[in-house]
Amino acid sequence: MLEADTLIQHYLEGTLTAAEAEELHTRLQNEPQLGEKLLQHFEMDAMLRATKPLAVPGKVIQPALMPKRRFTFATVTTVAAMAACIALMGAWLAMSWLKSDVEDTTASVAVLTRGVNLEWESAAIAPGTPLSPGLLKLKSGIAQIEFYQGARVVIEGPAELQLISSGEATCTRGKLSANVPPQAKGFRINTPKGTIVDLGTEFGLDVSEASSEVHVFKGEVELHKAAESMTSLKEGQAMAFASESQLLAANASSFASLNEIDARSALSDRTQLDRWRLASDQLNADPALKLHFNFQDDETARSLRNQTSLGEDGSIVGAAWTTGRWPGKGALEFRNVSDRVRLSAPAEVKALTMAMWVRINGLDRYFNSLFMSEGWGDRKIHWQIVRDGKIRLGMAGAIGQPHQDCDTEVFFTPERFGRWTHLAVVVDPQAKEVRHYANGTLLAKSPLKNLSPLKPGIAELGNWNDRRINGVAIRHLSGTMDEFALWDRVLSEAEIKAMAR
Repeated sequence: MLEADTLIQHYLEGTLTAAEAEELHTRLQNEPQLGEKLLQHFEMDAMLRATKPLAVPGKVIQPALMPKRRFTFATVTTVAAMAACIALMGAWLAMSWLKSDVEDTTASVAVLTRGVNLEWESAAIAPGTPLSPGLLKLKSGIAQIEFYQGARVVIEGPAELQLISSGEATCTRGKLSANVPPQAKGFRINTPKGTIVDLGTEFGLDVSEASSEVHVFKGEVELHKAAESMTSLKEGQAMAFASESQLLAANASSFASLNEIDARSALSDRTQLDRWRLASDQLNADPALKLHFNFQDDETARSLRNQTSLGEDGSIVGAAWTTGRWPGKGALEFRNVSDRVRLSAPAEVKALTMAMWVRINGLDRYFNSLFMSEGWGDRKIHWQIVRDGKIRLGMAGAIGQPHQDCDTEVFFTPERFGRWTHLAVVVDPQAKEVRHYANGTLLAKSPLKNLSPLKPGIAELGNWNDRRINGVAIRHLSGTMDEFALWDRVLSEAEIKAMAR
């Protein structure tokens, strides 16, 4: 039995035999995912023929003048088989094109832009996360929230903030400070004792069970209380509003400022970087660790030093150095079809764990590469993100055997773009399963159908070289990578969770 890629290549080259056409027809009926692969090859073939000039002795024929490829088939049976293939694909293609015209939507109204020592009572939220209407309960730490209308709010734990819209929120407990530019004029904060309407200013709010206080640092706000006329507060004024309102002097020092969050963020970043260095040294002591790129190389370097004692260094091609998870932490940015890191993974492993920190900018391709063995076949592995946001580990079968794709549910939605994410995948032959993790949490389990050793061998981070003669599939990553490690053993969930902290 031929590999699916070989059958498709023969079809595109017009060399498909009657027997091969029948095999392709049967496999399209039995393997729905093969239809997706065939579509990808159609797109690539069309792109290459549309952009690559045809060289002829003495002149160059431009793409528009290129002759169309003619497909010849050995028998009428082959023609019928290929017609059936195309018929089977018709409905699927139509559905794909219709779905591509539907725009993604989001319910988010704000974004958590920064955080220092965050500890949540509600679901944990990482900086960079878009926020939909709902209740935020911060146990401790400082969180900076930017509303889509333009207002910027800093809350100090313990605090409770209910997001209502891009221009309104309700604070039922805790302290916050707000910076409201002219574009966000009319921004509203509700409290149990009344509502503050901002007229383009800076103010602080302290809400407790007994009373609420609003302090105006700049500009003017309106205070609206039930059954009372509106009160205007200007710069330097403050008011405690409970059963009886009391005019006070504004006190900016009792509220977290942007300067304070800058200072605390810098201290927190240094602390986390020091902790990571210590954990990284401990990681390198594991004899099962075969590759570890910590991306702390000199920014003039065009190679990644393998931190393990016996492994080879990786070679950087195209990718550019940038800042990683914290200031002082290095990372590589992958943008173009050329960007990649070439490396030498173990030639054969019985068990496997891979982990990396990555920040995805977008899913530009149908397949977006994380770690890809060179070529495909004979137990090679491909770790990638599919365009719909699923994370996939593909394992080629031994020669003549089918491959296996192990997918998660959709994980990378547009709301997750631009955020640092820890990814890990485990191939566990003893448990006979493949496990995917994100940020230390188990995403998916899949039964491992073939227990033969894997053969990662020569591979690439962020791209793929499949060594085909007539063009290479484009699977480059659009994003940034901060760290990568590979073990020839199964890591426990506790070990993966510790790395993701």
